[in-house]
Amino acid sequence: MPQQARALHSGAAAGVKDQDRLQLDVEDKLGIPREIYEAVGGVRVRQHVNPLKKELQVPTDPPVWGEAFAEPSRPLVLDIGCGYGRFLLALSKHMPGHNMLGLEIRGPIIERANKWAASLDLEHSVLFLRGNATITLDHTLAAYPAPIDLVCVQFPDPHFKARHRKRRTVQKQLVEALSRLLAPGARVFLQSDVLEAAEHMRDTFEQHGSAWFAPCQELHSGPTFQAASPPRPPPQQQGQQGQADQQAATADAAAEEQGGEGQQEEEEAGQQPEERAEQAQRQSQWAAAGWLQENPLGVPTEREVLTTAQGLPVYRIMLRRL
Repeated sequence: MPQQARALHSGAAAGVKDQDRLQLDVEDKLGIPREIYEAVGGVRVRQHVNPLKKELQVPTDPPVWGEAFAEPSRPLVLDIGCGYGRFLLALSKHMPGHNMLGLEIRGPIIERANKWAASLDLEHSVLFLRGNATITLDHTLAAYPAPIDLVCVQFPDPHFKARHRKRRTVQKQLVEALSRLLAPGARVFLQSDVLEAAEHMRDTFEQHGSAWFAPCQELHSGPTFQAASPPRPPPQQQGQQGQADQQAATADAAAEEQGGEGQQEEEEAGQQPEERAEQAQRQSQWAAAGWLQENPLGVPTEREVLTTAQGLPVYRIMLRRL
């Protein structure tokens, strides 16, 4: 990842912390009273959590849907990696005929988000669960009694290091799970302020899900723009970098606090050169659809508010289940 992109992501992450502390533009942008946040209180969480931890390899049991939602027959909006949860709380006002479900791997902020929902009298239409979406979607959502209308993956941790790419949210198994869970016409919204991360999500859906998904034509025929990462280095150089990544992963393993986690990373690092060589040879056909200039949902995430306020681009694509 170029240093400029790393600096941009680091700066934006710092801004997100400032926004969380100072509640910048919350009332204007999301329409949720500031007193709600103050009443529930703050919580300290790690910004980055490894989804490969053993404790996160257990699927999340589904709730009793008739108890979780007042009207379980409503279509569902699923926000994967929902973060603090404010996006879903705001979106529920714009899509009152839907139930909202947020999945997040950081437990403390899930507890706080559910308290916020209760404070807003939304606890029977907005629910937050702790879960690793990569492994839990089929188990958690297979018995949901209504269609899943919209799935969002927004501003996921880009995991810049090559040996950490297996930690990224959008993986083959997630794409395949959504292909089973979504009915024709359902939408998948992907966006990031990191171009490589947005490309990874788009290309993973294209590589593993082009039989079931395609860019939404009615949206991508409107205002879009083109942007693409520089070409990847030749496979020979990638192989050399992969060896360096594997050595670094071995060093990381010695410092890992979670048993077995380091070995898993080292194995992943050994797989990276072949994976990168394969990606370098692939060309995205979906790239021609471009990136959406505007958020089609009409409700921004906090990260989106911060990024656009700085005049920085956001890379968005809407997919539709075929």
